[in-house]
Amino acid sequence: MGSQWTMVVLLAAIGSGSTYAGEKTQTTVYVSEVYLSNRDGSCDLLGTGKVVASSLFARIGVRLHWHEGELPAAQSPAGDGAIQKLIGVRTLARAPESATPEALAAARIVGSSGTEITVYKDRLQRFLDAHSTLARPAGAGIGYVLAHELAHAMQGVARHSELGILKAYWSNADFEEMVFRKLAFTNLDVELIHRGLAFQLANAAAPGGAAAMAPPTASFTAVGGMRTPH
Repeated sequence: MGSQWTMVVLLAAIGSGSTYAGEKTQTTVYVSEVYLSNRDGSCDLLGTGKVVASSLFARIGVRLHWHEGELPAAQSPAGDGAIQKLIGVRTLARAPESATPEALAAARIVGSSGTEITVYKDRLQRFLDAHSTLARPAGAGIGYVLAHELAHAMQGVARHSELGILKAYWSNADFEEMVFRKLAFTNLDVELIHRGLAFQLANAAAPGGAAAMAPPTASFTAVGGMRTPH
């Protein structure tokens, strides 16, 4: 199956400290189907961030297709040379006691369906209240939170970067860049996203399906004046 897609490795300045310039040539179209749950108000709360999140991923050659509803029971190749990954997003009113301290959300593998992201409403609201400037540009704060969590799900590894969207803690300078959509993925982030999408598809098609892959749970913590208590 690997021969059906060609992937250009993004190597020029691949260190985690380099921001992705978006000028690299790639021959693969990556497609992620994202399902916002309509059972828990996720669509209403997170829907405003869809445009921002989509634009951030479009810069790195990943196309997000948004749906309203639950994550389907199975996933399949997108066809036409595209690599597809299914991701579900839901919300919880309050973060559970088992949640990582200060985390706004967490991601986990759901059988053969794909990855499910759970956003904690109480912590997300405190984050948005603490950074009201992100509310003025429509969906900026929520869009970046979605982009961060979706990137975790695509990479399939528990890691953060020193700079950019996948930092473990965002600074006030990062929040200022978000307002103008300047905060971006690093080169290493982009390569791991692309590799993760290709790896996940290959494992889903292999004997045993998604059971062959076992990436760790990923969680996200934001900072910059907002600290979420246990």
